[in-house]
Amino acid sequence: MFPRFSTACQKFTSHSSSLFRIHLLFLPPTSTHTLHHHHPSRSFSTFTRILWKERQEPLVLPHSNENNKVYTSRPVSFWMDQIAEKEKQREKKNADKIQTTTERVLIEKTMRDSYTDIYLPFKSSPELLEQYIFVDGGIRTGKLLEDLDNLAYIIASKHAENFDPNASPITMVTASMDRLDLFLPKVVENYKLSGNVTYVGSSSMEILIKAEIVPEGADVDALIADKENIDVTNNSKLDANTILITRFTMVAIDAKTHKPIKINPLRATSPEEERLIEVAKKNKMRKKLEAEKSLDQQPPTAQESLEMHRMYLEASQYMHPQHDNGDDFIVPANGEKQRLPSNCVWMADTRMDNLIFCHAQFRNSHGNIFGGFIMRMAVELSYCTASTFLHSSSAVVLSMDRVTFRKPVFVGSLLSMKAGIVYSLGSPHSSFQVRVVASVIDIEKNTKEITNEFYFTMAPLDHQVTVPRVLPHTYAETIHWLDGKRRRTFGKRARSRLLEDLALPDLP
Repeated sequence: MFPRFSTACQKFTSHSSSLFRIHLLFLPPTSTHTLHHHHPSRSFSTFTRILWKERQEPLVLPHSNENNKVYTSRPVSFWMDQIAEKEKQREKKNADKIQTTTERVLIEKTMRDSYTDIYLPFKSSPELLEQYIFVDGGIRTGKLLEDLDNLAYIIASKHAENFDPNASPITMVTASMDRLDLFLPKVVENYKLSGNVTYVGSSSMEILIKAEIVPEGADVDALIADKENIDVTNNSKLDANTILITRFTMVAIDAKTHKPIKINPLRATSPEEERLIEVAKKNKMRKKLEAEKSLDQQPPTAQESLEMHRMYLEASQYMHPQHDNGDDFIVPANGEKQRLPSNCVWMADTRMDNLIFCHAQFRNSHGNIFGGFIMRMAVELSYCTASTFLHSSSAVVLSMDRVTFRKPVFVGSLLSMKAGIVYSLGSPHSSFQVRVVASVIDIEKNTKEITNEFYFTMAPLDHQVTVPRVLPHTYAETIHWLDGKRRRTFGKRARSRLLEDLALPDLP
């Protein structure tokens, strides 16, 4: 056994707590011994090994004889084992009629039962920093979002776990992630990610996650040590060290029937926890109302229709390389089309595409590509799109709107991503909206379905960079432009409220 592993075991087993905590252990890259929780493919980095500590249960290696406990959150097997299992299932005539062994026993749990935190010591661990560092020396936003999804998965599994050996195994899927605003520091800092369940429905749950800077000189041992009296409601409170806060919606799926399954109920233990549950209920209703008012469901308002007409009149004045081709069918009021001003860009000219083959290494415990990987790919494509648009590498993500995972992405599929700038007022306004559409292509069935739509608010860090103005040309582009404007208006208000709590300056 490696000395570091032994030391970590002694440190963790010296505490006695029912809380579920995670500490990061870094092993040499040449080591063939790895430590995992029971979902080993959802690791935080190549050199990061996650230690799960359950009360009065020793830490063991994954293939140890002591590691035979029954976990009803389905473990990840090797991909070759999954291939063999699929072949075996095909031979069964009634494979689709598999029933659970017994009805799942539900256990009432509290917010503290699911509370989990992760310490990311970027300043003291060059190995960890190497996995996250961006070309400018900052932390990669996409990697951080990937970690958030991993953490949400662990928290959801912790809440749903009841260690019933007779129940059908379950797994967790990401249904959606709420809007988040990012306040990442310009220099490398140590991070702490923490979260817990704040609301439970029948088969779904809401998980609140916060990321914050760990101040210089903080007692790390005290930070990661188990504490019986920890107040999980502090996780919902913001301060100057907060760099983001968001909510995930996770759904429990029966691993055999692939259908939603009932999960453990949530019990509030204080008035503050009851308030968090009420906030979660209101948040659920708000999202439903927003979906009903979207441009996919309702036509533009009278005022918005006037804006669309104004955009049409303006766009018709300029020559469009893809649509005009010398055609005089659309004639501007002055009778002659002009060249597009140098500070303007056609929306169609901001488009960028990416096609990704979905390897088994990016799967979740359900055998599908997990949401964190898709989010990371979307963030990286949005950066490429924004950098090309700005002719500058100083683009940063300020926020990401709520994203819903509509369809599963299977291993072996093609993930198509298309991005473009859908709204930009141009300088002196620095922020703009980037839309990324992710579609899954089934190679054998020759089908293509949209799985996600991402909307990022981005801006250049370099104030000397001139931000172009984006003009739509078609009706569909104008609808996207209008949607981008709505999102920017709402996002500015939401970000301003957060900035008041954090006392931070904002970009124009």
